Amino acid sequence: MYTLLTILLQAPGFWEKGIMGTIIYSVIGLIMCVIGFKVVDWLIPGHLARQIAEEKNIAAALVAAALILGICIIIAAAIAG
Repeated sequence: MYTLLTILLQAPGFWEKGIMGTIIYSVIGLIMCVIGFKVVDWLIPGHLARQIAEEKNIAAALVAAALILGICIIIAAAIAG
């Protein structure tokens, strides 16, 4: 894996194709998504993460999935737009 990454980084035109920008925006988007989930978990009553992890609550997992998807769509629109 390390060798493949080294080859890709040294490939001609790697930096000009915007791959680094894509990687940077992906990392920023993931961090913002995690922060958004934590904020929503903090705002709603109860502990959403605990409901999912410890109590295996499927309804809470679906709510969390919808929240994460919505937050990711908003972040993608903000980055792209």
